Amino acid sequence: MWMVPTSQIKEQTLEAFREPRHPYRQELDSAFGGQVAVFDVADFSQIRPADLGTKVCIVISTVAALRVENKEGRKVYDYHENLEPHFTSTTQNLEPLHRDDSGRLVASFANLLRMHGPLVIMDEAHNATTPLSYAVYKRLGPRGVIELTATPDVKSSNVLVSVSAFELKSENMIKFPVVLKEHSGEWQEAINSAVARRNTLAETAAREPDYIRPILLVQAQNAKGAATVEEVKRHLIATGVAEESIAIATGNTREIDGVDLFARECPIEVIITKQALKEGWDCSFAYVFCSVAQVKSDKDIQQLLGRVLRMPYATRRKQEDMNKAFAHVVTDDFGRVAGELTQSLVNIGFNPLEAATAIRKEKELSLQGGEIAAPALPSTRLEVTKAPDLSNVPERDQQRVLFTPNSEGKGGTIDLTDEIDEATIDVIVATATPKKREELAAQVEQHQLKTLAAKAPCEKGAVFSVPRLCMVEQGELELVDKGAVSTNFNWDLLACPPDLSSFRINDETMTFEVDLEERHVNYHLIKDDAATYLPGFAHDRTETDLIGWLDHEIREPSVKQPVLREWVRRAIRGLQEERGFSLAQLLKGQFILRRKLAEELQAAKVEAYKNGFQEALFDGGLEIVTSDGPDHTYTYPADMALYPANSYYRGPYRFRKHYYPVPGELLWKTPAGKVTEEFECAQAIDFLDDVDFWVRNLVHASQFWMPTSRQRTYPDFVARLKDGRLLVIEYKGADRISADQEKEKRMVGELWAKNSGGNGLYLMAQKKDEKGRNVREQIQAVIGG
Repeated sequence: MWMVPTSQIKEQTLEAFREPRHPYRQELDSAFGGQVAVFDVADFSQIRPADLGTKVCIVISTVAALRVENKEGRKVYDYHENLEPHFTSTTQNLEPLHRDDSGRLVASFANLLRMHGPLVIMDEAHNATTPLSYAVYKRLGPRGVIELTATPDVKSSNVLVSVSAFELKSENMIKFPVVLKEHSGEWQEAINSAVARRNTLAETAAREPDYIRPILLVQAQNAKGAATVEEVKRHLIATGVAEESIAIATGNTREIDGVDLFARECPIEVIITKQALKEGWDCSFAYVFCSVAQVKSDKDIQQLLGRVLRMPYATRRKQEDMNKAFAHVVTDDFGRVAGELTQSLVNIGFNPLEAATAIRKEKELSLQGGEIAAPALPSTRLEVTKAPDLSNVPERDQQRVLFTPNSEGKGGTIDLTDEIDEATIDVIVATATPKKREELAAQVEQHQLKTLAAKAPCEKGAVFSVPRLCMVEQGELELVDKGAVSTNFNWDLLACPPDLSSFRINDETMTFEVDLEERHVNYHLIKDDAATYLPGFAHDRTETDLIGWLDHEIREPSVKQPVLREWVRRAIRGLQEERGFSLAQLLKGQFILRRKLAEELQAAKVEAYKNGFQEALFDGGLEIVTSDGPDHTYTYPADMALYPANSYYRGPYRFRKHYYPVPGELLWKTPAGKVTEEFECAQAIDFLDDVDFWVRNLVHASQFWMPTSRQRTYPDFVARLKDGRLLVIEYKGADRISADQEKEKRMVGELWAKNSGGNGLYLMAQKKDEKGRNVREQIQAVIGG
């Protein structure tokens, strides 16, 4: 049972699930071998017993079709003759199915569901939280309920899967960040600006390879406001927007129903709504959101904001502006816009730090020369019920916290500028009533995050580029990747005989004889001498057959077939002549032999390529350079949303020099409560005066990497020093520093530094090195050296 809140969403879901070319249906067909049947709840009488026995049956229904106090008169609870075949004599005693007044089982759709225990999937589940909704679940007797929502109640929901902003961004599913333009004047000014924005984006979209027609979504006020739907439309027409380009989508007027907004011939450029597009509306052409209404609910903000976040074709666009969403708001009516939009993203499920950096206020042009002014630090206004006692907070914060009493003398507003101390936060939170303190604390934390983000080097326009290790091939530079070897590299498999000393055939089996004695089946253990029949196992198979089978099973593209066949032949002959195995035994253990030879073949290849890599990079096989050219340099993206962190550092120390507001995937303490060595290393980097800024480099394909013979390695930290040099640090615990793989990483890192012309430094750090130096001293030695 796939349940949705409205008829409109039901029709959209039915259309998607029934269309063979739609990705949703393709996923279903792939998962269930094409044995899928999709039904509208109105057509439930068409479901046959054969369908339930051979297919995955998906019934799509509105919640309203089932969510009623009185079931009488509702078709899904009534008797239907066509459903009788489902209720045979074997189902008559099933409980607890619904029965009529005489106790007879009712052949109803609801009973059919209870009999089979469906999986219920509730779309837009935040609309199904009433006691009646849960009563409906109980009536259907589901085996499980899965809820889908962008706005879960995280306090009561059992969240199985959540998707971060970065994951959506990395899959090119959303436009990010949201550029916010605030308008403090008349609502007409906001609409004019939003129309101009849409027109500019339309010109930009014309240069995209895919067809995109940017759409402006205007949220009007209700009938009691000045900017009603009618007034907004009248103003749009007066400012030059063609009437046929405007559509109204409200509860009463549905001018986009049945319209393909993606069609080239569709003229719609502006859609006016109130709240009708909160759910069930999926048009990735929506780029600009303009609100002239005051939205009361956080969920309303979240749902409306979500209307302009989807990325067209789930593909990153060529023009940078086409990767962003734009919001124009009237601040007097919409409240503290940036804060509310940011909190909305948090409530949707975005990481608080991602949300804090996602809402960008539009930069204003300066009056002289048209250059963009440096962004000011974020400021936040809080409403409080009483004045804060700032007498004992740090003196610095007394300049950053401004209290303004209101005219009634009951509380007022607090304006925050710049980052404030924890003691100051406690004083501010104490001004709220106990019930409101959590909410006020969240607002202050949001301010802290935004201030932190604004101070990060990435937000200040600092470019962080790292040259990469390259090789010269026929006068051209190419990146050195994992497993690189010279052009004349060749490896000799025959020089690497397999080690089969651990090859064993386990003959420890048990044989039972099953017989019929006096009409009873009995079995007993017997002695079974395999030597009496095993020779017959090989009577029709030769050594050549075994070699041919193994040659086919462990084929390796980098080895020519005659060489591989000879390598296998020598292995077989060695097992026979040196270990004394018979052909019959080897045939019996052919699958064990296949696995062992495959392992030995791969081990030989790895060792050969490791030697080839060493020869190419360190013994003159290749001409190696470290290039800072534009095509061979890695540059960290300045957009925080592209930093591929699945989690962020959470600890008391505030890093001041990290390129992004907060390091990603850096634990402060272990589960046992011990401060981690990597945190101590990061802190040592942050402490150094020589460091301009640094980054926690993550193990991700989008980050800076160096090659090894088998894989890419991602150094833990990369720092830019104030003198312009770059410092790459790989941190290793004492238990790993001497491993062969780590030795190879160190050699590659030192090669990168050696070929950097003095601009690169490399350190494989550990808690204490062989000279007894701590991490800070090791870094200082490298920088000073």
